[in-house]
Amino acid sequence: MTDRVNNIIEEWSGRRPDLDTSTFAVVSRVLRAAHHLQGALDRIAAAYGLSHQGDLDALMELYRADQKRGLTPTELANASLLTAGGMTVRLQRIQKAGLIDRHPNPNDGRGVLVCLTQTGVDLVEHALPTMLNAQAASVVGLSPVERTQLADLLRTLLAHLGDVPPFRPPISVVKDRA
Repeated sequence: MTDRVNNIIEEWSGRRPDLDTSTFAVVSRVLRAAHHLQGALDRIAAAYGLSHQGDLDALMELYRADQKRGLTPTELANASLLTAGGMTVRLQRIQKAGLIDRHPNPNDGRGVLVCLTQTGVDLVEHALPTMLNAQAASVVGLSPVERTQLADLLRTLLAHLGDVPPFRPPISVVKDRA
């Protein structure tokens, strides 16, 4: 089986046979796969009236969180690999659509907590199966064993790159400090 990256590697090998292109083979395929996957997710977000797949990601992040607590914009930005400014724009857009509310953070007088509105909850509950079905379709060419192997390899790569979960103290610890 061949892909576009094979052609590129062959061209590099002809031009610079002294170079090891094995890392290029991995990184290029990850980036190209991300591009294709991102396009599919953007189309799903658009089907739900969202301007960007990242809006749907933020809503899903909030859905998974403790709905009573919500998340801070910083927590959402970190989860989405966005700057604070980028997250602010995203939150303004989805708040304007009536999908989230912002409330004062009881543990930080200057901060806010972001929570889903009922409309936001309804959208996520409807969109989640659609998204999961699209993701399943995108990996249909891999066997269950191959999917597990790929997931394990990508987890190792991401951990090496520093993409590890942040420490989140239990809510009771945060409240005890107040």
